[in-house]
Amino acid sequence: MVRGNDYTGPRPHVQGSAAALRVRGGGGRITDAGGLVVVRKLWDALGLGRWIDGRARDVPGRYRPSLMVESWVVLLLYGGGVMDDLPLLERRGVRRIFGWARVPHPATFGRWLRCSAAVMSPLLDELLWRMVRRRWELAGGAPRSATIVMDSTVVVRYGLKQAGAERGYNPKKPGRPSHHPLLAYVLETGDCLGVRWRPGGAHTARGAEAWLAGLVARLRGAGVRRITVRLDKGFFSKSIARRMEELGVSYLLKVPRHAWLDGFRGAWETAARDEAGDRELRTASGELWGTRLLSVERRRRVGPDEGELDLAAWETTMSADVLTNIGSIGPVEAWRAYNAGAVVEQRIEELGQLSAGRTAVDDLGGNALPWSLAVLAYQLLHIPRANFLGGRWRAVQPRGIRLRLLRAPARITSHARRTSLRFARAEPALGLLRPALRAIERGLPPPAPA
Repeated sequence: MVRGNDYTGPRPHVQGSAAALRVRGGGGRITDAGGLVVVRKLWDALGLGRWIDGRARDVPGRYRPSLMVESWVVLLLYGGGVMDDLPLLERRGVRRIFGWARVPHPATFGRWLRCSAAVMSPLLDELLWRMVRRRWELAGGAPRSATIVMDSTVVVRYGLKQAGAERGYNPKKPGRPSHHPLLAYVLETGDCLGVRWRPGGAHTARGAEAWLAGLVARLRGAGVRRITVRLDKGFFSKSIARRMEELGVSYLLKVPRHAWLDGFRGAWETAARDEAGDRELRTASGELWGTRLLSVERRRRVGPDEGELDLAAWETTMSADVLTNIGSIGPVEAWRAYNAGAVVEQRIEELGQLSAGRTAVDDLGGNALPWSLAVLAYQLLHIPRANFLGGRWRAVQPRGIRLRLLRAPARITSHARRTSLRFARAEPALGLLRPALRAIERGLPPPAPA
């Protein structure tokens, strides 16, 4: 507790006021999470709590399932990432902002993860898609064309007590056990389409075919007319290519640089060359499994050493092969279209900024559920970022939004049984919060009944 007579001494050596600074306590509660009021407003406007409770009646526990979901999502947005961070919601004034009677104890939340995953994981996947559809409605409707970008990520684990922690593909720390979830996004809109949690020993493409079929069906049901799938070389297989042909979608599938592919490439042609003739871009069009195999290669001329003959030797500096069924695209255009999907790496990094994967327990389903909650937090943040903040905020990452908006300081006061959140007049976040809150009130239709 701060005593009223604590103070710092005078500072005559500074330019400005040299007066002492008194440190005093004051009435009311200060919170550093005033901007989370936008999350509360959006949560209620979307009817998420009522929707969850209406479909998770069989989940055991002392707390409502919606409170467990909301408290963890808010913790991720606030900056926490492990169960021991849950008391921060109690001590920093977040509980009063959201009107909770109490915050679940970390041990209680851990037990809930273990006992509710079988019901909650598929339920949250359905809820995520519902949120994507609602965001598109606010933006004027579903996009006419959409590119599904799918990729996996490796979460390193230290020890084998976390269920599903296995030794597998791990470029960060080879030999260490890990988890290996699979994620999918819409390239054009930045929306997350979901996550499939997998143990560390799972192959990159494990479960991708069945999930792609479900995602394509969802997009077509939403009114998307043209669907393209972009996959990296970890998904390369004849089975994947055949499955996308059956689904009737366009695709761009990167091909590993295998030696046996040399016989399937077409003849190399020079597409561009610099003025000196020392660097050139070559392309080739071939066929593999009845589909176009497009190749691009950059190379530079290697000069002879002193005393050697000039044999016009060339060194390849970049080479790439893309398998595609798009008939109107050339090798260079295919390579550029594939590279545009590299933004999925940034989307996965944004999930990392929301502490996705930091929590692990000794239960398979319990390790899958935090990932479902993390993508829910991502989408809940993406809605105001893309629809209500607008402008340059559409490119701001979660870390920046948290620092400049969600963690805005405010005072929580109560009068006549009415709680208020008061910001300083000079608070920069206030100019963003008011328009966002008004836009949520005007822009969201009433939630459908549970």
